[in-house]
Amino acid sequence: MDIQILISRMIVLFLVIFLGYFIYKIKLVDDNFVKKFTKLILDVTLPAMILASVLKLEERQAVSDVITALAVSSALFFVILPIFGWLLAKALFVKKGAVGLYTFMTSYSNIGFMGMPVLGALYGNTGLFYAAIFNLVFNIAIYSIGIWIMNRDSSTPKRFDLKSLLHPGIIVAFLSICFYFTGLQCPVVIADTVDTIGSITSPAAMILIGCSLAKMDVKSVFSEWRLYPWTILKQLAVPLILWIPFTWVIKNELLLNITYILTGMPVANTSVLFATNFGGDDKLAAKSVFLTTLISLVTVPVIIMIVT
Repeated sequence: MDIQILISRMIVLFLVIFLGYFIYKIKLVDDNFVKKFTKLILDVTLPAMILASVLKLEERQAVSDVITALAVSSALFFVILPIFGWLLAKALFVKKGAVGLYTFMTSYSNIGFMGMPVLGALYGNTGLFYAAIFNLVFNIAIYSIGIWIMNRDSSTPKRFDLKSLLHPGIIVAFLSICFYFTGLQCPVVIADTVDTIGSITSPAAMILIGCSLAKMDVKSVFSEWRLYPWTILKQLAVPLILWIPFTWVIKNELLLNITYILTGMPVANTSVLFATNFGGDDKLAAKSVFLTTLISLVTVPVIIMIVT
């Protein structure tokens, strides 16, 4: 894809983020709205977008590419990125009580709210289909090894609960893969309805990110010196290091680009929720979300230009 098209579409998404920032600042929306709207997106519109990516898929992808996507995402979220995250935390002399949080933030980027809208804008339903596979593995990872990682910082560790996997996004992702492999079809009117509901996700997610950023004290973000080198390493160095092994394993150019783009996404909002739930530094997590989301406007186009 032409880099100018990529940049223009990224700018559109970020302008919507700024809209969310603005409407929160002028108190057009409040925390209660943000909380309910977030649940609506996570439980309804995002699952609909995932399902629509299969129902509206015009061209079936090779089974080998689907299996590759599952294998690569599993390796990334369960092994590779957690190792990178731990190494970065040690290299930056992160205090003992924050090693787990830094590891988590490096491992789990914003695939749902940021990655899927970007890939949908760039590659349409095919991009969303592969993103749904990554999102499926992502959710399984954060509720299993992700809990273990965050427990490193907690004085009261919590165990993995199988019920946490019974989330609409995970269930629909499994359902989507079943639809894909079995070739099952549904009536056009149903597919169009699901697609219409799912189309709300992209602008709504960007508005919510803007609202989240508006709640933060911008000055405090820039007082955490470790976030500067860590952000550059996470957003640029790690994706670039992974590019070479990616090219060895992934032969489908589209899947290769999608995988690479997802590794360069900013920190997932989930890190704030997990830090709060497991007694971690939720303020540090919020700062990292703000800084990495802001800088991704530059870093995502940069990493694409480097490899294309």
